[in-house]
Amino acid sequence: MEKYVKVAVDLPVKQVNKPFTYHLSEKLREEVKVGHKVKVSFGNRKLEGYVLGEVDEVDFETKPILALASPYRLFNQELLMVARWMANYYQCYLISALKAIVPSGEQKVKKKRVVKLAQSIEKTEQIIKQIQNRAPKQAAVLSYLIEYPDANLIMTELAKKVDTTSGTVRRLKEKGLLFYQWLEVKRNPYRANDFAQTEPLDPTAEQSLAIKRICSALNEVNSRTFLLKGVTGSGKTEVYLQAIAQVLAKGQEAIVLVPEISLTPQTIARFKGRFGEQVAVLHSQLSIGERFDEWRKIKEGEVKIVVGARSAIFAPFENLGIIIIDEEHETSYKQADHPKYHAREVAVKRAELNGAVTLLGTATPSLEAYYRAQIGDYQMLELPTRIDNRPLPPVEVVDLREELKDGNRSMFSSLLQEKLTQTLERGEQSIIFLNRRGFSTFVQCRECGHVMECEACDVSLTYHAHSNLLQCHYCDHKETNPDICPECESRYIKYFGLGTQKVEEQLQELLPEADILRMDVDTTRRKGSYQQILSDFKTGKADILLGTQMVAKGHDFSNVTLVGVITADTSLNFPDFRAGERTFQLLTQVAGRTGRGEKSGEVIVQSYTPEHYSIQLAKEHDYESFYQYEIEQRQGCLYPPYSHLINIIVAGEEEERVIKLANQLGVIINSYLHNLNSEEIMLLGPVPAPLSKLKGEFRWQLILKGTDLEKLRQVNVESLEQLREEESIETVRVSIDVDPIGML
Repeated sequence: MEKYVKVAVDLPVKQVNKPFTYHLSEKLREEVKVGHKVKVSFGNRKLEGYVLGEVDEVDFETKPILALASPYRLFNQELLMVARWMANYYQCYLISALKAIVPSGEQKVKKKRVVKLAQSIEKTEQIIKQIQNRAPKQAAVLSYLIEYPDANLIMTELAKKVDTTSGTVRRLKEKGLLFYQWLEVKRNPYRANDFAQTEPLDPTAEQSLAIKRICSALNEVNSRTFLLKGVTGSGKTEVYLQAIAQVLAKGQEAIVLVPEISLTPQTIARFKGRFGEQVAVLHSQLSIGERFDEWRKIKEGEVKIVVGARSAIFAPFENLGIIIIDEEHETSYKQADHPKYHAREVAVKRAELNGAVTLLGTATPSLEAYYRAQIGDYQMLELPTRIDNRPLPPVEVVDLREELKDGNRSMFSSLLQEKLTQTLERGEQSIIFLNRRGFSTFVQCRECGHVMECEACDVSLTYHAHSNLLQCHYCDHKETNPDICPECESRYIKYFGLGTQKVEEQLQELLPEADILRMDVDTTRRKGSYQQILSDFKTGKADILLGTQMVAKGHDFSNVTLVGVITADTSLNFPDFRAGERTFQLLTQVAGRTGRGEKSGEVIVQSYTPEHYSIQLAKEHDYESFYQYEIEQRQGCLYPPYSHLINIIVAGEEEERVIKLANQLGVIINSYLHNLNSEEIMLLGPVPAPLSKLKGEFRWQLILKGTDLEKLRQVNVESLEQLREEESIETVRVSIDVDPIGML
């Protein structure tokens, strides 16, 4: 009797969102299970796919599974359920969701050729006695292998251990006294690190209450979600660590997500310091091989805790007890490419499937999370004071318009210059924050007004001084900085705006005696660069750490007593209803980097709009007032959390075709809305997207807005199906973003 399986085939052009049925040969019947990657025939092509489950019987002819593409089951039934939920919720292809879950890159096992004794220990001891005088180094090699039989050393390593050469080992092999054995090796990216072991700290009364409530929920069958709102420096990490200890005591597993790779060195040190080899790490700075071996440790039950960025939410655990999302408000938890999932929502769903606890930690909750806590969907836990009752740092806001009136055209206000000098003189450290990399925001001809722009994207190019190149921060296009204007051939070219390189240059001019470290995308491309920069700053090798949002969150530097924000207006000027929220969060987070040790700290925030409510309330560390003001604005405009949005982008290389199909889709959606006679749903657009050209494609945008997400998704799906029936859309790409974080 034939055995049939459903396979999600990885089609190059994903126009078919359904599985296909194949049969298994006698040889593969017992091998192939749910979650295996397999090779199949599809038309005239040989493609890969993922096994979704068995089929009882079929009434049509099927093709055979050709081979296993990987010996590992890349997902289990629970992760398959997560993938199906993602495909439905985020309106993506199931194959896209599955590819987000499985380990990326070629899954190769690393092996090394180790040296082993070719005879028993007793026989080897006899041989050592025979050769001790005439070949002492050969005897030393044999003696070492008797003493350390599980050493698993390659030839050069073994030779080094006994202070000899590889030739000595080779001669023993030629005599038949040693043999080579191939052993599988797991790459360990942290083998060279020495993590200082730590013990649980005595919790404060507030921490004790939070830990008690979390541990109580861990003993329940049903899933719970907690929002841990704790001011910066209040000890949220210790709550995470003690909650995980309880999870491990129950024989369960834990996932910990952090938003920035720059936070992982510090976070890894804390978790490995407490739990040692029970911790695996998953993030993009690891090589493909290292990530795969960390994934295998999880899969094979060698570790119980995973620390990592967004995709670590798919760690292949079988018995999850808790999922922790640190800095839950961070936008980096939303995937930019398909599938456009949000790790927070996936975490809550995965915890629900496992009866696990989700713990969301932050000093500045996203409005969506705080709103859910207010209406009872999440349970609130609070840490309102810093450890040892250390005060939150005072924040002073400087009006840059007044600085300009006083004749100060520098990017540093008089107050910030004064405070930087005083901090340096005291031997203390400062952090300078600017949320923009590069040297200048844009380059413009002062004679004709021409701005140097990216040919593939509708954005200005950013000047990078170290390479003397203009670069697009969307498609990574680079070109030489022109000496003359390409439009009018004028030599009057000026650099406008601020970038981290420019701030570094002027900071060095202002304080020539200061050692400055810059931390942005440009200085952290090399593997391990995050860790090196942060380590150098922590150990006092620099006086000032300058950077983008990488320096704003999570870091704990006891000698930092001053934080300066060059301009608080950058994030305020985005065409996005979340601009005020992001500004408040960023200022609160960056302010939290100071005054964390015995020394008190202070914060200087520079702004051209100091009266803005998000700046003023960040100055007072007043989240509650900010939330009340912002939530009223959202309610009045019916924006999330009072509604859901679906952002639809129609993109393609032929502008006329893009415009035609975007307008046609708009007509179809409006027709559906008219037939539904629903005032709960509205369509905004179609209009050119804020980034109207990106990576060579023209882009138009439609936004569906309403309170009933299921209805929104239904309207979207049926409208797109009708568009495909009426028109060929092969030359355009329709991108769907459910619950978008950004509107560009």
